[in-house]
Amino acid sequence: MSKRRLSLLVWTFIALALAACAGSPSSTPGVVTVDILFLNHPPVREVLTQVDAVLAAYGDQASVTRYDFDTPEGAAFAKQKGLTGHVPLAIFVNGSQTFDVNGRKVTFESFPQGAGTGMVPDGAWAVADLESVLQSIVKK
Repeated sequence: MSKRRLSLLVWTFIALALAACAGSPSSTPGVVTVDILFLNHPPVREVLTQVDAVLAAYGDQASVTRYDFDTPEGAAFAKQKGLTGHVPLAIFVNGSQTFDVNGRKVTFESFPQGAGTGMVPDGAWAVADLESVLQSIVKK
C-alpha cells in the first residue's frame, strides 16, 4: 500500500471517529455542540454567513464543527446521519436536527425560509429558529 493511500486511510478513519463523536450531546452544561453539513456553493455560503452571525454571539458556549459535503469527512458525516440526495445544508444541535420551536416542529435542513433557490426550495425553518434553540440550551 502506498504512503499516500495509507495516509488517506488513516485520515478517513480519524474523520469517521470524530464524526461519530461529534453528534454526541454536549456533556458540559451551558455548552452547545453544533454540527453543520453544507455544500460549499454560493447560495449556501450566504446562509452560512447568517448562521455564523448567530453562532458568534455564543463564543466558547458553542462548539461548532463544519463538514463540507464534497469532502470524504463530509460524506462520512452525511452517511452517519442518514442524509442522502441533494442536501445543501443540515444543522445538528447537540446531535439533533429537529426541535419544537414555539409549538411547531422545525428541522434544520435545506435553506431557511426565503433563501431557497430555483432548484432547491426553502426549508421550514428560519435563522431565528436556530437562535431560539441555542438560547434554550445555553439559557442565554
